[in-house]
Amino acid sequence: MIFPAGRFNRIWLWGFGSLLLIGTAVLLDAPVAHAVEVHSSPFLRSFAHFVSRLGEGWVVAAAGLLCCAVLSLARRANAARIVLLVAAVGLLTGATATVLRSVIGRTRPNAHVVQGVYGIRYDSHWIIGKSEFGSFPSGHTATVVGLAAAAWMLNRRFGVAMGAYALLVSWSRLAQGVHHFSDIVAACILGIVGAPILLALAGPWLKTIEQTFHAAWHGARRGVSPGIGSDASSQV
Repeated sequence: MIFPAGRFNRIWLWGFGSLLLIGTAVLLDAPVAHAVEVHSSPFLRSFAHFVSRLGEGWVVAAAGLLCCAVLSLARRANAARIVLLVAAVGLLTGATATVLRSVIGRTRPNAHVVQGVYGIRYDSHWIIGKSEFGSFPSGHTATVVGLAAAAWMLNRRFGVAMGAYALLVSWSRLAQGVHHFSDIVAACILGIVGAPILLALAGPWLKTIEQTFHAAWHGARRGVSPGIGSDASSQV
């Protein structure tokens, strides 16, 4: 694929800027970790744990489906579609981060091994999927930032609310000491860059699914009503 000159330059600019931001963030890992540490405060520690749970993929999926169902029943089809798109984008950016961190193999700040980037093997053992080596980038942050970026693109007020949620979840991952600051920055970049790409890809696909289910639902309702009536009349 040949990119136009303007788009090619933007890609280079985004790439260079992202690497510069991540490199700067690496230098700030230690001071930021010290600044947001909450281990001395039981309340903040519990709050950070609770907020972090709210950023898990299954929570995003369950909340998205529930809100979509409620909005659909309320005959707010456009709002339901927006919620479904936003949740799908967040889950996909989070999944991308999970794949990346599984093969990069950076140790978490609280890991019981020497800090470093080990790839897929450490000490002659496979470490893919081991939480201790799954720090970069943050999966939680990529999920909620991708979700917030998609929400902002589709509805500004929704985007502001999701942005506050993303900020809290990102803070909680730092406050618990399970991620470096640079993990959070890299995940933010992934979410912000990935959201518009995924929206462009997933939008038409989800629209087709929505129309299919909508037609099936109304077809089923039309099919059930006569059946109920005919049964009742036959029994009379």
